[in-house]
Amino acid sequence: MRQWDEKFVSCSYFFVTFTKALRQTVRTSSAGSASALFQLLTMTFRFTLSLAALMAGLSSMPNSATAAYASTVNSVSAPVRVNSVGFLPESRKVATIGAACSEFRVLDAATQAVVFSGQASAPLKTAASDTDEMVQLVDFSEVKAPGRYVLEVPGVGRSAEFRIGGDVWTEPYALVTRGMYLWRCGVEASGEWKGRKYHHDACHLQDGLLDYVGGPAGTIRPSVGGWHDAGDYNKYVVNAGVSVGLMFKAWEQFRERIEPVSVALPESGKGMPDLLAELKFEFEWLFTMQADDGRVYHKLSAKTFRYWGPSEKDESPRYYTPWSTTATADFVAMMALGARHFREFDPALAERCLTAARKSWAVLVAHPENVAPDLTDFHTGGYDVPDTTHRLWALAELWETTGEEVFLRDFEKRVSAMATGFTHDGPSWGEVRDLALGTYLLSARSQAHDQKLVKHLTRSLDGMTSRIVEDARVNPHGRPYGAAKASFYWGCNGSVVGQTYLLHVADRLMPDPVYRATALDALGYLFGRNYHGRSYVTGLGANPPEHLHDRRGEPAWPGYLVGGPWPTARDWVDEMPDASRNEIAINWNASLIYALAAFVAPGAGSAQK
Repeated sequence: MRQWDEKFVSCSYFFVTFTKALRQTVRTSSAGSASALFQLLTMTFRFTLSLAALMAGLSSMPNSATAAYASTVNSVSAPVRVNSVGFLPESRKVATIGAACSEFRVLDAATQAVVFSGQASAPLKTAASDTDEMVQLVDFSEVKAPGRYVLEVPGVGRSAEFRIGGDVWTEPYALVTRGMYLWRCGVEASGEWKGRKYHHDACHLQDGLLDYVGGPAGTIRPSVGGWHDAGDYNKYVVNAGVSVGLMFKAWEQFRERIEPVSVALPESGKGMPDLLAELKFEFEWLFTMQADDGRVYHKLSAKTFRYWGPSEKDESPRYYTPWSTTATADFVAMMALGARHFREFDPALAERCLTAARKSWAVLVAHPENVAPDLTDFHTGGYDVPDTTHRLWALAELWETTGEEVFLRDFEKRVSAMATGFTHDGPSWGEVRDLALGTYLLSARSQAHDQKLVKHLTRSLDGMTSRIVEDARVNPHGRPYGAAKASFYWGCNGSVVGQTYLLHVADRLMPDPVYRATALDALGYLFGRNYHGRSYVTGLGANPPEHLHDRRGEPAWPGYLVGGPWPTARDWVDEMPDASRNEIAINWNASLIYALAAFVAPGAGSAQK
């Protein structure tokens, strides 16, 4: 009975926090808000997954882990909250103090010499939905010399050590990118970080069964490879879509910064830049998800989340699921991107991508209706959303890759009919219009575009990014996603960093230093300028998460962004069973890869050992 009691406690906790957040979102959102609708969908989807995982999978977790989950949510704050990774020399440098203070000092970490002193701001009251406290700000932007420092606030305490330097974001970029490699399925993967060694053997070599897609029961069509999706080992085309998309956007926009960086892949130094080599590994799996007629199977998955343990010991049968137009559209977008960016390094692969994209686009033309997958027998990640913006993204990437006007005209017609623009959240697995619109506005073929539509979309982007910039400016922790109750939900850290995509697209179209400064604020929040004074990324910054909701177990594998606090900024717990706050996922990591790529030091070279 003990295990069932633990499941009941865990499920009850999830239900309470879920319903509170859902009720507040309904109350504060406008009925016509697409962003609010997606938040509701996300919360419903994620709650369903947590319930399934807890009921089906907790029995295979250690009893000590499930017992620990009955403890209260972590509400312990840190008094001196600073980005513990560091700052670029010329960037804004602000910390948040969660106690009354008047003055502060910046000390050289090695000598303890005072290098700067100043006065704290007047007290500020944070929102009840945020941290619900009085805080003060300290600004030490005048400190620009490279080095390691500590912030000291008399009567309050000291911060974690942080660094100032032109290359402070290079190592984090490399480690988070390497996190994708450590997620590889079907091959062994290993690494070492800060004295800890990580390794898993080749896994899931019997993927995948054709029982649900018309094949004889028990028949295997090989589908080995790709990335495990999150804390589970399944593989989903739709979540791969936004992940691959953001990684390619990092390459498109910041190639000169990230191309020299080695992240110590098995393929490093063999003719293809590391980021593209990691993407190529995912593509070899994606090709297997395309049926002979061009339809794309929605996911490759076990039926439940029941298994918990090392990937190489997972013997759960894993199946192709029926196709969907959403997965097919995301596949087309990914393949069009691959055709464009692999061409320089592997022309044969690029041609293979373009052929696959055209084949699956023909399926979408033949099926203009939304086709949802039949997932009746599956109780793992659904990723089932309408295909509208996914088709839009496919068209944008096909146009940019081929220059064929049929794709442009279809894209512009659909966007005009939608009578909308950019979202506030940035790209996500359920809503990829920002990827589509960003590709369109930054297109190398923009001379052929409808200029009225260009102006409309640019105004939309300006409006959204102005709101993001203002939210970061007034938030005492610099959080660009704001402090409203609805901005704290399962995976909200992914949205915090996802907004940087909007900021960087805006900066390319309407250059203004405030966009990059706000993007750095987002990183600063994730790496320690938050209520807990901790990094939300494993292996990086001060006191990072150690107890992930990750079937690979402990110690925490390095280079992963956790979902973050909800339903308020105070509510985060570093405990393994808490999938709603402490799970990891490829889409959140891809968003972070993009955000970090923008600040990698040019010519950085190798940053990993």
